[in-house]
Amino acid sequence: MMASRVLLASASAAGIRFGRAVLMVRGAEGVAESVNFYQNALGMNVSRHTDEWAELTCGVASGGSDDVPVAPVSTSPTMTTTTSPLKKAATPAITNFRLSIKAVESEAQLSHGYTPFLSFDVDDMDSVVARCAQMGAKLDGPIQYPAHGKVAVMRAPDGHMIGLYEPSI
Repeated sequence: MMASRVLLASASAAGIRFGRAVLMVRGAEGVAESVNFYQNALGMNVSRHTDEWAELTCGVASGGSDDVPVAPVSTSPTMTTTTSPLKKAATPAITNFRLSIKAVESEAQLSHGYTPFLSFDVDDMDSVVARCAQMGAKLDGPIQYPAHGKVAVMRAPDGHMIGLYEPSI
């Protein structure tokens, strides 16, 4: 745990922070279908959308410890607020996760065997699963009920795997 904190602090100090996850889909139609799903099934906000590229955002879950690594948070293209790399969190940090969707044509770029796995924290598992299914996602096995909450895995209509997690507390 301590090593990961040191690495996070070092990456932040070096000006390195996670930027976005990029999903590759087939052509402009794939971009449009993916935007429709992530916006309407999971409530993500569309910030850019062209035939070749889309970018969506949603809030990021807070960490589980009192020591939270905090990266610079951009509130506009010209303004960045920076806090210390490791601080005591009085309230959860509010940042945005960016999901980019890129149109491609090459089969190698579209391989679903090693696709990113996106995980979303949800407040109401049943309603989110139902909404995703209505938008074309398929459950990949039954919803699991471990002691810490509910867990579901779904394949989105664009072929990418998404995880849903509803904490028990």
